[in-house]
Amino acid sequence: MAEEHDDDLVMQSLLLDEIGQSVIGMDTAWRVTYWNRASERLYGVSASEVLGVRIADVGIVGGDDAQRQSAGREITRRLASGGDWAGELWMRHRSGTEFPVHATVSPIRGRHTVPVAVVAISKDITDRKHSEAILRRFSAMVESSGDAIISADVTGTITSWNAGAARMFGWSEREAVGQNYRLLTASEASGFDAEVAASIGSGKFVTGLEARWACKDGSLIDVELTVSPVYGPDGDQVGASAIARDITEIQRLRAAAAVEREKLLAAQEMAHVGSVEHTLETGETWHSEEFSRIFGLDAGQEASRKLMLELTHPDDRDLVRQVWKNLDEGLEFADFEYRIVRADGQQRWLHSRIRSVDNEGGKPSRFLDTVLDITERKNAEQILEWRARHDALTGLPNRYVITEVLQDLLDRDSRAVVMFVDVDRFKLVNDGIGHGAGDTILMLLGERLKTFVRSGDTVGRFGGDEFIIVCENLMLRGARTLAERIRQSTRRPFEVDGRKIYLNVSVGIALAGPDDTAESMLRGADTAMYRAKSAGGDSSAVYDVRMTGRAAGRLDLESDLRLALKRGEFSLDYQPIVELGTEATVGFEALLRWHHREHGLITPDTFIPIAEETGLIVPIGTWVLQEALRQVQGWRGLLTGAKGISAAVNISGRQFVAADFPEIVEAAIETAGIDPDAVHLEITETVLMDQPDLPKETLKRLHALGVGLSIDDFGTGYSSLSYLKWLSARTLKIDRTFVEELGRGPHGATIIELVLGMADTLHLDVIAEGVETVDQLTELRRLGVRYAQGFLWSQPLAPDRIPAWLENRSGQAPHQEPASRAL
Repeated sequence: MAEEHDDDLVMQSLLLDEIGQSVIGMDTAWRVTYWNRASERLYGVSASEVLGVRIADVGIVGGDDAQRQSAGREITRRLASGGDWAGELWMRHRSGTEFPVHATVSPIRGRHTVPVAVVAISKDITDRKHSEAILRRFSAMVESSGDAIISADVTGTITSWNAGAARMFGWSEREAVGQNYRLLTASEASGFDAEVAASIGSGKFVTGLEARWACKDGSLIDVELTVSPVYGPDGDQVGASAIARDITEIQRLRAAAAVEREKLLAAQEMAHVGSVEHTLETGETWHSEEFSRIFGLDAGQEASRKLMLELTHPDDRDLVRQVWKNLDEGLEFADFEYRIVRADGQQRWLHSRIRSVDNEGGKPSRFLDTVLDITERKNAEQILEWRARHDALTGLPNRYVITEVLQDLLDRDSRAVVMFVDVDRFKLVNDGIGHGAGDTILMLLGERLKTFVRSGDTVGRFGGDEFIIVCENLMLRGARTLAERIRQSTRRPFEVDGRKIYLNVSVGIALAGPDDTAESMLRGADTAMYRAKSAGGDSSAVYDVRMTGRAAGRLDLESDLRLALKRGEFSLDYQPIVELGTEATVGFEALLRWHHREHGLITPDTFIPIAEETGLIVPIGTWVLQEALRQVQGWRGLLTGAKGISAAVNISGRQFVAADFPEIVEAAIETAGIDPDAVHLEITETVLMDQPDLPKETLKRLHALGVGLSIDDFGTGYSSLSYLKWLSARTLKIDRTFVEELGRGPHGATIIELVLGMADTLHLDVIAEGVETVDQLTELRRLGVRYAQGFLWSQPLAPDRIPAWLENRSGQAPHQEPASRAL
C-alpha cells in the first residue's frame, strides 16, 4: 500500500513547496528529518546540511536570547498538551539577515515514510509587515492632522472619523461613526449635496469648497473642504472621503479687513496646511496635495530635501540646514518659520512643525512635517508695524517717527528746524459739525501741509489737532516764510459734507542749537506754539530760552497732568439743574477744574484732549466719579431741600469702553452710599457715534445697577430712535447751540420740538443746556421743556457755595441777566 500511495505528509509538503511555504519535519529529539525546497530558498541552507541536526543548532531562529527562549517554551508547552502553536517569529537567513515569518508548529501522529514527530510550516511575511507599517504611518498622519478627516459610504453613512474631526465638531468617533453625514451640514446648505455628488460622481476631486457645518454644541463653523471619491477592489465607487479645515477665524478676519481697509484685502487669503514625510532608511518621500500647492510643485514632483532647500529663500537656507542637522542628530521636535521662493517667483512665509519618529533602536527613522502658509499673517504683522509708526487717522508719521527723524538730523549736525502747527479753537469745529467731519478736516489738513514742504521734509501728526514739520538745512528766515505759507494755505476753505470750513492755525518754530536733542526741540516748538496761541492765535512764534517758565507747552502740560491727581490739583465745580415749572434744583452737573501750581487755572479745553489722548482720562475720570458722588450724597443727607437731588458726571469714551467700568461705577456708588437712581452718567452723542461697537455687557450691567445714562450735546450727532432705545438712555441734553437759536429764528425751536417728540416716544427726560436769557427760558417753557441749566441761574459753583445756593436761590425766579461766564 505504501508503494501505491505517497505519504500524505510528503504530498502536503510538495503542495506547500509550490506556494513558497517552508516545511520542516523533526523527530522527538527536535532533529531535522525533513527539509523541503522552500526551506532551502527561505533560509539559504540545503537539506543535506541540516538533516539530523537539532533545529536549535541550525542557526535559523532569529531574535534575541530572551525572545528565542520564550517562544521555545511556549511551543513546547503547546505540543506537550497535544495542541498546535501558531504565531509570528523572527527567523534568520544564512547571510545573517533577519525577517518575520508566520509559523505553525504541530505534533504528527501515525506512520509516515519519513520519521516525523513535529512539523513546522512557515511563510515569509516581510511584504505584509511593510504594508502594515505604511498603513500605520498613514493612520498616524491622519490622527495627528489638525484637520478633520472623515469618510462615508455611498449612502452617506460615516465610516471613519479622526481625532481632528472630534476636536473640530465635538462628536467622538463612537458618536459619529454610523451617523449620516447630514449630522454636520447646516440647514442653509441647499445646493451643497448636489454640487459634491456631481463632482464625485464624475470621478473628480472637489477642492476649495466652502461650507458652513454644525458642531455638537449647536454652533456653526466655516470649513474649507477637499472631497474625493473612494473606490473598491472592483473599481466601483464605495464612498467618499473629506478633509475639512476650520476657516471660521479666517473668514471673520477677511470680513473685518474688508470693512476697515481695502489695502488689507490682499492679506486675507485663506491659510493652507500641507504635510510631508521623509523616511531616512529608504529615502522615500511622501507629501500631500496641499504641500505641492504651497511649494508650487508640479504633479508627481518629489519633495526631496534638495528641492526644498533650492526653493528656500537664500537668506533662510542656513536656518533650514541647521534644523535638519539637529533633527538628524536626535532632536525630537522643531518649530520654526522661513521663506520660500516658488518657481513662479512668488515669495511665501511658512511655519513648519517637524516631528521625529524613532525606529526600534531609538534612532530617527522618519520625519513628519506639517507646513502652514502664514504669508497673510506676516503681511498683517507688517501692517501692524506700520501702524505703530504712523498716525491711524491721517497715515502721517507719528511722534515716535518724528523723534527718530529729528534725532538723526541732529546726529548728523544738520541745521534742523521743527514746527508745531495747531488748529485754533478746533473744539468749536468738532462741536459744530461733529467728530467725524472734524476727522475729515484733519486728514485734509495733513495732505495740504505735505504740499507746502520740500521733498526731504517730514510732516507728522503729534496728536489731536497738532501737526509737526521737521525740516533740514533751513535758516530762520526760511522757517518764518514756510510758517507764513502754511498759515495762508489753511485759510483756504476745506470742503466737508457740502460745507466750507475755514481754519486758522498757530505755528511754533524751534531751530536746533548746539546742545539740543529731539525732545528739547519738540518741547521748544510746542512752547512757541502756545505763545502764538496766547497772543490770539493765527500767528507764528520762534522759540527762545526765555519762553521757558512763561508758558506751559503741550509737552509740559502732559508731564504735569500725570502728576496733577497725585498733587491734589483737581477740583470739581457744580452747575445746578433746575425744573422750569417750579424753579427747584433737581441736580448738579460736576465739572472738572485744574488749578496748576505754576500756571493757575488751566481750561478744560486745553487739558481734556491731552488726557483723552494719553489715557490719563481714565484714572482722572474715576476720581471725578468718586468725588462727585461723595459730595452730592453729603448734601443729600445734610442739607434741607437736597434729599432728592441727582449727580450728573461726564464720562469719556475711553472710560465707557473699559472692561472694568461697571465695577468702578458700582464701587463709587457703594463707597458714597448714594442711591444709584440719583446717578446720571453723561456721554456726548458724538462720542457714542464714534463708538459703533459699544460694550453691550457694560450697558446691561449699568442698567441693572439702576444708573441713568444721559446723552450730552444731543443734536450734534446722528442718533436714531432704535439706537437710543438700545442704549436704554434716561435723559437727552439739548446742545447749547440750539438753545442759542431760540428767539432768532424758527430753526432752533424746530430742532428742539423734534428732540422733544423723540424723547416723548422713548419716555426720556430732556434738559436744555446753556440757557442764558429770559427769552430763551420763556421759549423753552412754551415748547414744554421740563429741565434746564445755564448761566441764567448760576455759573458753576465751588462745593462750599452749594449750601447757600440751595438755601437762598433754589425755588426763586432767575435774574433778568445771566450770571457772569466762568470756565
